[in-house]
Amino acid sequence: MANNPLVGAWELVSESDTGIIIYTGSHYAASLMPKDRQRSTRHETTPDEALDAMFTCPALADTYTVSGSRITHVRVANVRPELSGPPHVIDYTIDGETMTQTVVSGGRTAGASFKFRKTPSGGVESPLPGAWEMVDDAEQGPTIFTKTHYVIVRMHKQRDLPKGEQYTPEGALTTLYTSGAQAGPYTISGTTLTMERTSNLRPQAIGVTGVMDITIDGDTLKTQTTSGFKITYEYIWHKV
Repeated sequence: MANNPLVGAWELVSESDTGIIIYTGSHYAASLMPKDRQRSTRHETTPDEALDAMFTCPALADTYTVSGSRITHVRVANVRPELSGPPHVIDYTIDGETMTQTVVSGGRTAGASFKFRKTPSGGVESPLPGAWEMVDDAEQGPTIFTKTHYVIVRMHKQRDLPKGEQYTPEGALTTLYTSGAQAGPYTISGTTLTMERTSNLRPQAIGVTGVMDITIDGDTLKTQTTSGFKITYEYIWHKV
């Protein structure tokens, strides 16, 4: 996709919501949430908080195709399990640094429109920019970086969860802990990756900076969480 105007990080322009969508030439990842959503003071998310998160914090990621002014997003990683099958189809227009997306099918109410503003493309030189697919037996999903921003969306490959929108609070809690999403700006110093969370699925992590130790060997990225996460995660990612 030479000269693809979609490539880069786009921040949501909204009075009520915040979030980022990033496109490479072949992949995308998006994570959004309400601006007034407060960080939970509890160590564990409650069922009611999980139910609220399911319906207010959309996150999806993987590959996409473009035909004219229409984008078809394939969802390999998705917070809502009942939406993981059908593609998310939108029509878009770009005017300067502003992109307007209008939902056609597979997402929020058809006809809903969202505006995004492109973030500056500068930043320090880094091997991170691009899409990295998770290499894991139990989970799947990408991390996508520009030079300044990132989006992570992941989910368990096997999710025995509601297929419709009739979540109970307890079912939503299970859904919440079989997926994950966060987005924001980042910095890198040596092997230390520091990630701000301007959007995050789990209430207890809102506003908490996440820190990872990373190593890159060719097209392989290894990450290990060091602070800002509930437990220590170690993941391997392959650049696509």
